[in-house]
Amino acid sequence: MKLRALRNNVACGFWFATVSLSLATTSSAQTSSGRFDRQVQAYARNGDFSGSALVAKDGHVLFQKSYGMANYEWSIPNSDQTKFHIASISKTFTSAAILRLEQQGKLKLSDPLSKYVPDFLNGDRITIEQMLSHTSGLPDFYSLSEYSSKKYQRVSLADLIAWVKTKPLDFLPGSKSSYSNTGYAFLAYIIEQASGKPYEEFVHDELLKPAGMKGTGAYRDEAVIPDRASGYQPALEDHGLRNAPVYDKTILTGSGSLYSTTSDLYAWCRWLQPNSALDSSTPGKTFGWNAHETKSHHKYLEQSGRAPGFSSHVSVFPADRLIVIVLGNLEDAAVNVLADDLAAIALGESPPPPAPRTSVHAPVARSEEFAGTYEVDPKLLLDVRAEGGALYLRGTGGDYLPLEPTGKDSFFYRQLYVKVGFRRDKSGKVEALLWNGDHPCKKLN
Repeated sequence: MKLRALRNNVACGFWFATVSLSLATTSSAQTSSGRFDRQVQAYARNGDFSGSALVAKDGHVLFQKSYGMANYEWSIPNSDQTKFHIASISKTFTSAAILRLEQQGKLKLSDPLSKYVPDFLNGDRITIEQMLSHTSGLPDFYSLSEYSSKKYQRVSLADLIAWVKTKPLDFLPGSKSSYSNTGYAFLAYIIEQASGKPYEEFVHDELLKPAGMKGTGAYRDEAVIPDRASGYQPALEDHGLRNAPVYDKTILTGSGSLYSTTSDLYAWCRWLQPNSALDSSTPGKTFGWNAHETKSHHKYLEQSGRAPGFSSHVSVFPADRLIVIVLGNLEDAAVNVLADDLAAIALGESPPPPAPRTSVHAPVARSEEFAGTYEVDPKLLLDVRAEGGALYLRGTGGDYLPLEPTGKDSFFYRQLYVKVGFRRDKSGKVEALLWNGDHPCKKLN
């Protein structure tokens, strides 16, 4: 009897311990989920986020929730199944496709561009690896003056190559590093030449299918894509947004052409890690990703994307086994700051939520004084336009989007989630735009 009682007490104690541990784990998960949710809600309240977010650690999803509407006209909410244009996150697929072809012996990273485009000037000096690492010197097609009109045309990979072929290199291949969407478009062309398949087909067969990704594919405006989110841009009207303009996405093949979901991108990151494409132990070889380190010394890889109507971000912390994904159907770069916040919370930190932002609704006094072109550097110009007592800003090839007044000569630019001010000379004339409140950009006219 004593033995049976002892067994019962041990069993009972084990049961209570198990239940207590389970309840504690559940409570901790609920507490973390609440902290993630409150942080996202703060951005949503400021009108800076509409989309879906996912945080996973140690192979478990800690938080997955959607906010705002996939379509505001029909009041269709975003969900875990909503498909977003992921823009430059597409580069992680292009780089993985190149590495897969290398594994198959169909190309080498040392291959020159001239092997695939024989008549390209200096093509014998540009390698596949340089295009992967943004050191090729190929000019970014976004920075070319013709892009503002070409984006509304159907520009195939062959058309893009023929166009860029007429332009000089930005620098000697291998001598510098400069982000180039052109390089990844050229890589997509090389993938087609080396594999004998269209870019989208090779990516599907060799990457999406093995990773179990059924909600990812090529973004085409004319295609019927179930559960696709509509894209929106910041605006000054009551709803604070407008429909993003439609343009032909063919030009983005390889550099920013795919759509996906938070669940699919989580599957993608998990599939990549054991396949060594996310091996952070090899500096400079994380092609398609950018290597960073937090202030608290956590190393991570990230890629973000932005296109008319959409913003996206993926961060992978290999040593911490942490993955953060934020996809938005509002073109607002707050997604990058939000992703950093969610990662910090998952790592046990307490980032402050964004302060409520109040815009001044009165027309900008003498708005025409601010209009003009401002120089960030010789190849990057910002145009400010005055219209109806409001100011609008755009970069090369971009869309004019509103500068929201926050005070005298001070504004907030939601598209890039940055403060913008203006500096006057002694006579009171506007002489410079202050990017992020402090970096001066000289007014040219």
